[in-house]
Amino acid sequence: MGVKKAAQEWLSHVARFGLLKGTQVVRLKSQRSTRLATIEVPGGGGPFFVRPGTSDMAIFDEVFFSKYLPRDRSFRTVIDCGANIGCTVRYWKWLDPDCTVIAVEPDPENFDLLQKNTAKFNGIQCIRAGIWPTTGALHLEKEGVGHSAIRTTMGGSGDTEAVTIPGLLDRSHLDRIDLLKIDIEGSELELFTQGDLSWIGKVGTIAIELHDHWRPGCGDAFFKAIAPYSWTYSIVGYTLVCTRWPEPHS
Repeated sequence: MGVKKAAQEWLSHVARFGLLKGTQVVRLKSQRSTRLATIEVPGGGGPFFVRPGTSDMAIFDEVFFSKYLPRDRSFRTVIDCGANIGCTVRYWKWLDPDCTVIAVEPDPENFDLLQKNTAKFNGIQCIRAGIWPTTGALHLEKEGVGHSAIRTTMGGSGDTEAVTIPGLLDRSHLDRIDLLKIDIEGSELELFTQGDLSWIGKVGTIAIELHDHWRPGCGDAFFKAIAPYSWTYSIVGYTLVCTRWPEPHS
């Protein structure tokens, strides 16, 4: 990174977070270390643990620095598919401290940090598993870009639990989902083309990151699956936000 660009990044982070925290975030983005570091994030809950110099910092920036989902709306029940280390989970709790969050993450290293970063909150259930249209065992593949691109495939030598959206609703005793966040690295292709998709009718808002850039057909599968219902759409950063219109009743 050139000096000018580095200075602009530092200034933008200082403007967003203040001098001390802004400087800390920029330093953690460039500094590689085998030791965990901590950052204060909005909403309380104690320090937030990150791995310096990894994709953790890019995700932190996406959620807390850049424009993420609107901050003028909260969600009482959230299923977070691909919760990673918990940035988005802490974000949901910032929007509504009383919300219930089911956080699903398949990677064991990410999951350990997810638990650590959400331990002081009530109303959060962390599940180490991958979202899939059927139950079974999943195989995990890392794609060489740190901890943020964990792809799942069914079968083989899989040792990670596959969970379904209806299964999560049953085990959590929920009859609807205010917000379903989906960032599952291309597995949305299977999720929205296989099995019973009637659970979509129980969702108020879907916030999804589609991965057609490496797996064509993800977007096509998603839009065909949600077509029986009426939605309003917006794009925030990398996220497509689809809200039922009119929203289903609780």
